[in-house]
Amino acid sequence: MNDRLAHRFLGTVLPALLVVGALGGGFAFVRATVDGADRSAPTRVWAEHRTKPAKDPAGPVGRGRADTELTRKLLPVPPGYVLGPDIGVYGNDVELTAARSTEMMKATADGYDAPAAVRRQVDKEIDLMGMEGVALRSYTFPGNALTVDVSLIEVKDADAARRWYEDGSRRSDGESEGPVIEGRKNSSCSVQTEESDGDGTPGIGTMTCLAYEGDLIVIVVAQGMPLNRSTVAELVKDQLDRIASPGENA
Repeated sequence: MNDRLAHRFLGTVLPALLVVGALGGGFAFVRATVDGADRSAPTRVWAEHRTKPAKDPAGPVGRGRADTELTRKLLPVPPGYVLGPDIGVYGNDVELTAARSTEMMKATADGYDAPAAVRRQVDKEIDLMGMEGVALRSYTFPGNALTVDVSLIEVKDADAARRWYEDGSRRSDGESEGPVIEGRKNSSCSVQTEESDGDGTPGIGTMTCLAYEGDLIVIVVAQGMPLNRSTVAELVKDQLDRIASPGENA
């Protein structure tokens, strides 16, 4: 029974372990952007500003680090975007070692209220994942209330990645089904929107997309006010294409 409870707990918590800090940072950024904006100005559509990237976009400064095998698989900062706010305490463009990744996941899980027996099983499940490393990067579209945080989690094998994805892709209360990522069956997205303040300002929308490619688990969390779901879905597809062909797609 403890194993089953731990498995359910892990499936709920794991998607949040790497992005729980990002949600706070993203929320603050989005709120500050909207509060400081000219409400009389027309809203720009983010997708209209996207342009075709260069053949190998990993090189230019400001597009993100690409000095390791894992960071080369992160989507370079797309045209029109800049590196975004820090993801928790880890910065906005960083790779963590296997040991630090495991330690981070266990420490974050400690913050959830669960019986000691379940917590021990959760630690065991995290160890069984065989964390090899984590790469994190955030993006912001200047002038618009949009942040996107990407986490690539490398685990010991594809079976571990698939099992995590199947557990973690279950929607929680308050979430609705998000857009489908074209051509990517091993992916799913959910959307949650906060209520408006009552002054006509739209609530902050959060879109979380999960996917796996081989031994890589992909988490993309975007926040916007309002949230442009199609733009985020396109970024997720670009990230998955990047994994398939590092250095060729953005």
